[in-house]
Amino acid sequence: MYLNERFLKWLYFSTLVVLFGSAFVLIELSLNSFSPTQIAFFRVFFASIFLLIYSSIKGYKLNFIYNYFNLLFVLGLSGTTIPFFLISWAQQTISSSETGILIGFMPLFTVLGSHYFFKYEKLTFNKILGFIIGFLGLLILLLNNNEHINFFNNIYSKVAVIISAFFYALNALLVKKIDNIEVIPLSAVVMLISSLQLIFLSIFSGEIYLIRGELYLNALISIIVLSILSTAIATVLYYKIIQNYGPNFLSLVNYPIPVFAFFAGILFLKEQFNFYSILSLVLVIISIYISRK
Repeated sequence: MYLNERFLKWLYFSTLVVLFGSAFVLIELSLNSFSPTQIAFFRVFFASIFLLIYSSIKGYKLNFIYNYFNLLFVLGLSGTTIPFFLISWAQQTISSSETGILIGFMPLFTVLGSHYFFKYEKLTFNKILGFIIGFLGLLILLLNNNEHINFFNNIYSKVAVIISAFFYALNALLVKKIDNIEVIPLSAVVMLISSLQLIFLSIFSGEIYLIRGELYLNALISIIVLSILSTAIATVLYYKIIQNYGPNFLSLVNYPIPVFAFFAGILFLKEQFNFYSILSLVLVIISIYISRK
């Protein structure tokens, strides 16, 4: 039983890395035809429809909405509405690899929040050391991809991604306050609330009706895949991991995501790798081991 539970734990973790790691590339493809606001709205809206239909088929009840509405509203803002929009906006001027590195701040925010504000888990030397080693691994990966990078270029976009990392951490910590609710209907309701929030943002920005140039097929397919896999299914796994294993464990998923994206490029796009890419992967694995030790 212990081995089965441990296997499931790391299976959920690995699957979430793949789903989230694919999202950055899908967003870049979607930007060929859609604005950041549209991408954020469509991925959440389609995900909510998919999860609501599945919840209805499985007979899940949604009677928890009234008791938790305020918290669900904040979960929609912090977990999807704000970070999805900010990340899509930021990727207009920075690369997906830079975005992945900066999202690596989430584990630090989560560990600090868990210790000082929510009292879930204590801050330990291993957790801080794990963050430092993991972030160093991500930094090496970024510099390996672009040795001429200037950290002060597009500073507003980079700050936007770090703010997204903060909201992801807040979302992970707040989800622990909801007990005895199945993750699929919970994910469906949060996605639906976020869709309503993004409708107001889209109308306010005036971008909901606009298509950027032509509607490319790859952009449309990217939106659909982004919605079903990297949003709907990923959110269910996201909440499942938080409920079963805690927000600190969940936050570690941000270290291997950029590494996955990089090695996927090697596998599918025939990109080159070298000693530094291997070093980055080793440091990320060491950081996860130390953080959980």
